[in-house]
Amino acid sequence: MKLSEAWAKAKAVRSETLVRAACVLGLVALPFMVTSVFVPTVWPVLVALSFGQALGTLSFALYLVAIARDLQLARRLRSRDVKAPEP
Repeated sequence: MKLSEAWAKAKAVRSETLVRAACVLGLVALPFMVTSVFVPTVWPVLVALSFGQALGTLSFALYLVAIARDLQLARRLRSRDVKAPEP
């Protein structure tokens, strides 16, 4: 798959879907982090630092992408309203 095809598919995903995926990933990452706090041995901490952090970072990135897309859409709509001729 080419990068342009992947970008086109990514742009087709709705912002609501991105936010929902971010919430699910955040909720999946949370037990890893909490477990490492209550059981501070090597393996729970290692799992929290690898899987938990990766899922949490991906969740945050998806949320930021959704916000950026919504801000871009709002900017386009605002500029369209400004340029519209007045009756």
